[in-house]
Amino acid sequence: MNWRHVHLIYLREMRDQLRDRRTLFTITVLPLLLYPLLGMLMMQVAQFKRDQSVRVRVVGIEHWPKDAGLVETTQSLDGFARLTAELEREIGSESVEIHPDAWPVDGSVDHVVTLARQSLTTSDFDAILIVEPEFEKLLADRRAKVKDLPPQPSSDPPESSNSSTTSSTATSEDVLSSGVETDSPGLQVVANMARDRSQLAVRRLQNVLRVWQQRWVSQELSAAGINPVLVEPLAVKQNDTSETSMRRAMLWAKILPFIMLVWALTGAFYPAIDLCAGEKERGTLETLLSSPARRREIVWGKLFTVATFSMLSALLNLLSMHMTAGFIVEQLASQGTPQLAEAFGRLPIHAFGWLVLLLVPMSAFFSALALAVAALARSTKEGQYYLMPLLLFTLPLVTMPMIPSLDLTLATSMVPVSGAIFLVRALIEGRITEACIHLPVVFGVTAICCLLAIRWAVRQFESESVMFSESERWNLQSWIRQVWRDRGAVASPSEATLCGLIILVAMFFSQFIAGPSTLAWETLAQRAVVTQIGLILTPCLLMAIFLTRSMRQALRIHPVPIDQIAAAIVLALALHPSYVLLGQAIAGTIQIGTETQRVLETVARLINAQPLWAVLLVLAVLPAVCEELTYRGFIFGGLLRNNGVLRAVLMSSLFFGLAHSFLQQSIAATLMGVLLGVIAWRTGSVVCTMLIHVINNSLSVSLGWISDRQVALPEAAEWFISIDQGQWHYQPAWITFSVVLSLAMLAILWRRTPAAERLAEAELV
Repeated sequence: MNWRHVHLIYLREMRDQLRDRRTLFTITVLPLLLYPLLGMLMMQVAQFKRDQSVRVRVVGIEHWPKDAGLVETTQSLDGFARLTAELEREIGSESVEIHPDAWPVDGSVDHVVTLARQSLTTSDFDAILIVEPEFEKLLADRRAKVKDLPPQPSSDPPESSNSSTTSSTATSEDVLSSGVETDSPGLQVVANMARDRSQLAVRRLQNVLRVWQQRWVSQELSAAGINPVLVEPLAVKQNDTSETSMRRAMLWAKILPFIMLVWALTGAFYPAIDLCAGEKERGTLETLLSSPARRREIVWGKLFTVATFSMLSALLNLLSMHMTAGFIVEQLASQGTPQLAEAFGRLPIHAFGWLVLLLVPMSAFFSALALAVAALARSTKEGQYYLMPLLLFTLPLVTMPMIPSLDLTLATSMVPVSGAIFLVRALIEGRITEACIHLPVVFGVTAICCLLAIRWAVRQFESESVMFSESERWNLQSWIRQVWRDRGAVASPSEATLCGLIILVAMFFSQFIAGPSTLAWETLAQRAVVTQIGLILTPCLLMAIFLTRSMRQALRIHPVPIDQIAAAIVLALALHPSYVLLGQAIAGTIQIGTETQRVLETVARLINAQPLWAVLLVLAVLPAVCEELTYRGFIFGGLLRNNGVLRAVLMSSLFFGLAHSFLQQSIAATLMGVLLGVIAWRTGSVVCTMLIHVINNSLSVSLGWISDRQVALPEAAEWFISIDQGQWHYQPAWITFSVVLSLAMLAILWRRTPAAERLAEAELV
């Protein structure tokens, strides 16, 4: 590659972009103006902020004990009563307007509750507290019990549990706790939990009742001669070893990467559209493609241009937002909120440096993605439609690090984009050793993603159908006619990708249509058959029938030499110990939930209770046949066209892994799919991969079935199998030898016969 050509193309594209005033405004001026204007608007809105009071109606206030009142005896002119002075001092600034009301004449408790529910829809009250006639007697009973029972510490009332219905009722068990059993609830809170103000009213009312309860308990214990201090909770002094700057950096580290990477993607997409679709509209792309520069050099020149604008946009937005936020926080702190300034103060300079370091590979990755996607667009208007799918694809990866329960582990470090954010967050928080441990994995995953994205962009520019496609009005009838007329021996890459996506979507919705599974072998077998034949194999066969001219070639069912069949059988036997170790390593790294583990153990016991031939047929042979015909047959053959060997291996293995339900199975299946894809490419058929898949599944199922049955180990198998706590395991010596044997069998499968060589050349066209 001639880097001088790349440099010239980079300078050319930069000059063109800098001449565009809209690009300059979006990249440079808009970030500098947007956040200060938003900050000024927030400061204006903050002036209208005030503590909203809630209105609570108390029905049956005369039933409240007189010696421990809830409200003052006098009412204000607008009809509401103030809480007692002691309660207001304890509660603080929370504003609760109490509107006392007498108990209806000849009104039962159920009737009053019904009236309260109806009045919530017609009045402006946020909640209604019902004090039943038995409440004062209930307290008297509790007071009598105190003399006979040892003093017990009071507990806080639990929160209301019914928040999904239109109204909720909180009984006295939410308000008072003691060892007295009563039939009457005493207190009930009626509120419309679908309204925010009602939820706020319930929380404040619960706080009022909690404070009143504590004061009442202290008063009764003192009257009984017991020191109330005995029931007070222990005070624990908290010693924070972190510095203020580190706490501030930790908070910013969860917010700023999200903002920065979203702007990096947005800043890369619009220049990419102009450099691809814009040049198609202006007619300058043909001139550039006819220059001495190769397509790869053109892509690298445009990639550097897009990455420059991506990083510039992200940095300016990051600086503007952080400076504006810091200024607003300082202003709010000067008005009496120093805690806010301590939490959202200035970001330490080292944290900003780590964020800039994160920006470099992420901008390269997003720029390559944007360039590849923009190359598909035939016009600028069409290119803008591709932004939302690209955002939907990347947003989950960017937002995943914001989940509080997730942190930097081996599993999260293997997730593209998210792993890099986790790593930078660990560096900002000062966990250098932990970050260095996971740095090779994050660096490797990020580098692979960048290289794949760049390779995709290069392939897009090397495709004449992509570069010179013309805009035309789409017609369904004409499109169907064209698809039928242009059928090939195998599927096209887009048809193969569509097949994989249809299978994933069908499997997703089938989980909801089928409903909850019953732990019965008939149900498990039926679902396995429906999934493999109905959801995986059927779409593949239908597309092979209607979209290709030869089903045998579309499914890659070709004869294979006998030596490769023998090598595939030996490879499957030798590869299984390594596959078991891989599964154990994944299970040790990625822990599944206790409930999921319990379900898997129950399903395993259910499967092991069945005849071995039935288990092998349903769980070993059937999945291997259906999945190999689909993933290493139709999908792999379609993705292999246009010299897409790497695309076929990676995408088919990814579809294969995502078709498995559990994450541990998906990772192991994806890695196994890569190996099977290489074998399918070299042999030119699904026969060898199908044999390997059948034997691997059969060995996995058989070892579990035999271990559960406590079958005695034959003497002939002692040299490669051992028994540990009733479980069959491979001997270490056999594991080591199996690795060497697997490499030897792979070498045999790598060799191609002349017929396979001609077939491979035809598949790559």
